[in-house]
Amino acid sequence: MPSTAASQPAAKGNERGLAALFGRIARGTNTVILPINDAAQAGDETLPAFYCVHSLSGAGGTDFIHLAERLPDIRFFGIQAPPARFEDTSFGASVEALAEFYADALIRFQPKGRFFLGGWSAGVIIGLEVAQKLRARGRVVSLFAAIDAIPENTGLGLPSWHPLYMGEWAVNSVSWVLNDVIFGKGSLRALMKRGVARAILQMRPNWRGSKEGGADTLDAFMDVSRYPAVEKAFMTRLYAALFAYKPKTYAGTVVAYEAAKKPLLRLPQVGRVWRALAPRSTVVKLKGTHLSVLKPGDVDPLARDLAARIAAIWDEIPLDQTANEELILAAEDEALSRKSA
Repeated sequence: MPSTAASQPAAKGNERGLAALFGRIARGTNTVILPINDAAQAGDETLPAFYCVHSLSGAGGTDFIHLAERLPDIRFFGIQAPPARFEDTSFGASVEALAEFYADALIRFQPKGRFFLGGWSAGVIIGLEVAQKLRARGRVVSLFAAIDAIPENTGLGLPSWHPLYMGEWAVNSVSWVLNDVIFGKGSLRALMKRGVARAILQMRPNWRGSKEGGADTLDAFMDVSRYPAVEKAFMTRLYAALFAYKPKTYAGTVVAYEAAKKPLLRLPQVGRVWRALAPRSTVVKLKGTHLSVLKPGDVDPLARDLAARIAAIWDEIPLDQTANEELILAAEDEALSRKSA
């Protein structure tokens, strides 16, 4: 029975996990599904498997290491864009096509049983479409975990001129100033420098760009100078595809994790959009920022909550029910309501 408590990783386990991880991300690999933690490498199928989709870079491991380490009773797999496909100029040009590619890989990797799926940042948008593809093929996605991101083109968020949006923006701005500038330690000069630096970081969007007042191009959004040319080309295609993607209402179960500290000049409205886009959504607030929720210090609450939700479904819903959509949805509701009680 999987434990519902997230555990701190052991140093030896970290070394094995990192060695295995970096051994699988060679430039020429066609690997899509990467085992990130020891449980995934051990291959114990009595434990639930969680698959987490890569962010904009296409790397399916490095972003998730700290989260995976804290889920010892869950086989944690990263979904990466295989580097061998980067030279294909059509690969990554469409969220729908990329999701179809990943759905194929997941079904080959796990021919039967329920899926626990998730993503962070741009991986949320890709993962959402992967979940739609799996469900369209008759597979059960018991949980989709959306970690602090929403798709574009939903029309479900409030406009920036709306009084409620303006009130939330004001509260977020005051909180940001108090926590990061006034209550920091050091001289006035240091406080001012830190405040300016934080403002620059906070003005960047999570992954999103032009439609919310951010960057029109990938180069304006992030520094891509360290990436090889073929990987940068893939990222450029994917960046455009994310803005072109038009999501459909999602009927499955979603937990949407929302970072408490929002960007200074723009509210992503993660909770608001997910509640409308996926009626079976639960929104969980996390301390930290878009980047820090996956890093030591802020990742533990995310790990504990995700572990508990997966365990609630895995322990209480018989495997022979997972082929029936109506049964699985009713059982999920009952299991998760007990978890929340």
